[in-house]
Amino acid sequence: MNVRVRLYMIKPILIFLVFSFSLLHSQAVSVSATKTNAEEMISLDSNTQDPESFWFMTDEVLSESTIESFTESNFSNRSWKRVLVPGSLYKNKGDYSTKKTVFLAKWIVFPENRNIQFSLRLGVINDRDKTYLNGKKIGETGVWNSLEPQAYDKLRIYRVPSDLIQYGKKNLLLIQIQPYFGNSGGIEQDETILGPSEKIYSRFYKDEFIKLLFLTIYSTVGGYFLFLFIRRRKDKENLFFALFSYSFVIYNFLRNQLKYEFEFPFLEMKKLEYMVILLLIPFMYHFLRTLFKERYSIWGKSLDALQLGFFLFFAFTHNIETFSLLLTNFVQPTWLAYVVLIFIILSRNLKKKERRAFYITIGLTIVLIAAIIDTATNRNYWVFPRIMGYTFLVFNISLAIILANSFVKLNEEVEDLNKNLEKKVEERTDALNESLLQLQILKEKQDGDYFLTSLLIQPLARIENQIQEIKIDTYVDQKKKFQFRGKEGEIGGDICIVGTIHLESGAYTVFANGDAMGKSIQGAGGALVLGVVFQAVLSRAKSSYTKSRPPELWLKDLYVELQSVFVSFDGSMLSSVVLGMVSKNGFVYYIKCRTSMEHSL
Repeated sequence: MNVRVRLYMIKPILIFLVFSFSLLHSQAVSVSATKTNAEEMISLDSNTQDPESFWFMTDEVLSESTIESFTESNFSNRSWKRVLVPGSLYKNKGDYSTKKTVFLAKWIVFPENRNIQFSLRLGVINDRDKTYLNGKKIGETGVWNSLEPQAYDKLRIYRVPSDLIQYGKKNLLLIQIQPYFGNSGGIEQDETILGPSEKIYSRFYKDEFIKLLFLTIYSTVGGYFLFLFIRRRKDKENLFFALFSYSFVIYNFLRNQLKYEFEFPFLEMKKLEYMVILLLIPFMYHFLRTLFKERYSIWGKSLDALQLGFFLFFAFTHNIETFSLLLTNFVQPTWLAYVVLIFIILSRNLKKKERRAFYITIGLTIVLIAAIIDTATNRNYWVFPRIMGYTFLVFNISLAIILANSFVKLNEEVEDLNKNLEKKVEERTDALNESLLQLQILKEKQDGDYFLTSLLIQPLARIENQIQEIKIDTYVDQKKKFQFRGKEGEIGGDICIVGTIHLESGAYTVFANGDAMGKSIQGAGGALVLGVVFQAVLSRAKSSYTKSRPPELWLKDLYVELQSVFVSFDGSMLSSVVLGMVSKNGFVYYIKCRTSMEHSL
């Protein structure tokens, strides 16, 4: 793939990123503090270029009567200081609260339209709050002075009763906040807006349902990879990506404001959130490790063991402050080690010019940047919308490109097979015919060798009994049968030989029933050697020395000669044989032995 094609494939990803960031900030741009149209939403956020937009904060204890008695004239009697909202009220360690109550205040002017129901969007408040307008409570969230967290990531929206609004005058918005964590508190994220209730809620649900739409897409992708794993169990990378996708969906759903619609216990939701986030990076590491067939290193095993320890600790602990401390100071640093392992895997495969590694590196880099931004947002380093849920789509697009390339390649191979199938079949048939012809030629040569060997064995395996009083029958059935030029034959290591010798003590019928080691040609070779030696000994039996030997010694000499011949083959040729001599009166001498091995008489 050349550079032009690669840039063409990256272009949609860049367009998507621009669209995502535009979507995140489109509403914020449309909200302006200078607009006074009753149907428009008015931003209450602080603006560093406009001192009048600042909020005021005090940590003095204000009673209910004091809150109700505030006016523009006596407001400055308290020790207020200007703060930026949204944002954490405790930027420096010296400002850290010990969970004490603070008050935020802002003077606002309502558009003069009594027919509109107004609402306040007050952003994400840590942790519990009581909100007042002109000294009257208009909403609250959480159980005051509770030892457990209440809703420190919940976005607050309160309707404003029309009878509390002072049209044409400044209205005092006062928010009493009790933080849960000692190092953060206030309206930490999102934005503060005054506007018609219909538009406030419409925009809120629109934003949250768009996030749910993305999560639905990710769930579908996870289900697809899970289906691939079920159909092909050995491709474990599909299982790990499915687990990563579902963990990502669960985590982002627990960050979605619509979770409060289900009225789940807040503590249990946060506990599950902390447990699920531990799984994301390890699942991504194992997905890439199995995708590129990388070795499971000792570093990966150590990191997994550490994450498992944190997971079990979170499962049996209920202290959210401990969770936050461990996640911030211990767990997240281990993710850097995972990131190093991941990019080592990608760099190795980029050096191999692996196309999949190229696409995944692009998508993963964008997701990693989004994760860093979201982590900084969670730590209140800045106020910025969470973008991880949107940019993860880029990673899915990179995987979609990989799958598309795989499908296109497979389709091209199928099309090539369809076009050239007949030709390939002919070529394969010709190759098989050629191989069959070669086999037939070799078979014919082999059968010729068998036939020649059988011709050599036949005169050696003679049955020549000259003593009429003795009748001998033999039967030989070799395992290997063959045909050569219309003639049938058989070959093997079995052999029966019968002959007659005349000693001074009388005439004897000599026999040998042998079985040489091996099948076919190897056994036939042993039978051939046995036959040659046996016939040679019979021929020498006419000498005067041989005739003078007693029958038992002559039979032993026969065995010794056979043994000496077979021993010369150094164990590569063996033979089991029964040697015997029968006299006219039926007396039998015999030896049962194995040549070139130990023998028994």
